[in-house]
Amino acid sequence: MLGTVEYYDKTAAQWAERGYAPEAELECLREFLDMLPSGARVLDLCCGAGYETGRIAGLGYEAVGIDFSEESLKIAREKNPAIPFYREDMLRDYSYIGAVDAIAVIAGLVHVETAQLPLAFEQMGRVLRRGGRLLVSVREGTGKLAERSRFEIEGVAYDRNFIAHTLEELETAAEGLFSYQCELPSDMRVWKNYVFSRI
Repeated sequence: MLGTVEYYDKTAAQWAERGYAPEAELECLREFLDMLPSGARVLDLCCGAGYETGRIAGLGYEAVGIDFSEESLKIAREKNPAIPFYREDMLRDYSYIGAVDAIAVIAGLVHVETAQLPLAFEQMGRVLRRGGRLLVSVREGTGKLAERSRFEIEGVAYDRNFIAHTLEELETAAEGLFSYQCELPSDMRVWKNYVFSRI
C-alpha cells in the first residue's frame, strides 16, 4: 500500500482542478489575511498545487509555499511562477525559507498524528515571528478516519493517513509556543478554522 505523498503525487491534477476554481476560495483565508499588516510575508504550509498560495499573493501579500508532493509543486510553480515553492515535510526543519509574519495550514495537519502535533508546532515556531498569526484548518474529531484515509486508484491501494483533531489537542500541542486566539467561520460543519498567535 502506498502512502500520503504518493497519493497526492497521483491526484495532484484533480486537486488543482478543484482548488483553482473560483468557487473554491475560502472565506476563512480572506478573514485571516485581513488580520495581517499590509504586505506581510505569509507561508502557505502544505500548499498542494498552490491555489491558496496564489490567492494570498493576489491579495497583495508576499507568499511562499511548502509541500511534500513534487507533482503538486510542479503545478504550483507553473501556475504561480513568481512565488517561491519548496519541497519539504512539515515535520522537518524548513527555517531555511526565512522568517514569516503568518502561516496558513489549510488541512495540512490532517496528515499529522496527534503525537506528532508538538513537533509540527515546533517547526512552525521556528519560522513564525513573535506575535505572528497562524491559521489552522482541521477536521473536527479524534484519531484516524479510515473512510477518509484509504483509496484505490487504478488498482493501486493508497493510505493518506487522515487524522481528525480537536481544539484541545491543538492547544496542548502548541503550549508554550502559540496561544489560541479565535475561531473563523467554516462552510463545512465538520471543519474548524482556528487562529493562534506566536508567543
